[in-house]
Parts: sequence; structure tokens; C-alpha cells
Amino acid sequence: MSQKGKFSYESIQDSEILLTYLKALVQGFESGSMRFSVKDEEIELHPSGLIHFAVDAKAKHGRMKLNLKFAWREGEDDPRDGHE
Repeated sequence: MSQKGKFSYESIQDSEILLTYLKALVQGFESGSMRFSVKDEEIELHPSGLIHFAVDAKAKHGRMKLNLKFAWREGEDDPRDGHE
């Protein structure tokens, strides 16, 4: 399993399948571990601490687009911990 590298996957699915995938992402954030794999490509991510989150939504000429982006640094603790 690669800790460095890139995983890419693209497909066309109905909204029910996409909902299942989104629920799996939520579970990954809750557990702190996400594993992505297809064929011989595999990567495991461990979201923790502060996570940058971006949403980009577009509607143009009947074409809709939604991008979600999450980014964090591995091993970086939440600076708010212990500073309540």
C-alpha cells in the first residue's frame, strides 16, 4: 500500500450508489482511516486535526457540477487541542 502517490477513480453512478460512497467517506472521517483501491492502485489516508474543506458548485446551461475538496497534513495535531 502506498502512503505516497495518487489514487484516481472516475465513473458514472446513480444517486443511490453515490450516497453509499458518501456514507463511506463519513465513516472514514469518523474512524480516522480511509482506504481507496482499484485494481493494483491503493492508498490509505488518515484524516485528523484541522482539515481544509472547499466546496465549488456550478450551474451553467443545464449542466451541474459539484466539487468537494478536503486537505490536511499527516501527523499534524489540532492546535485547538488542550486550549479550550
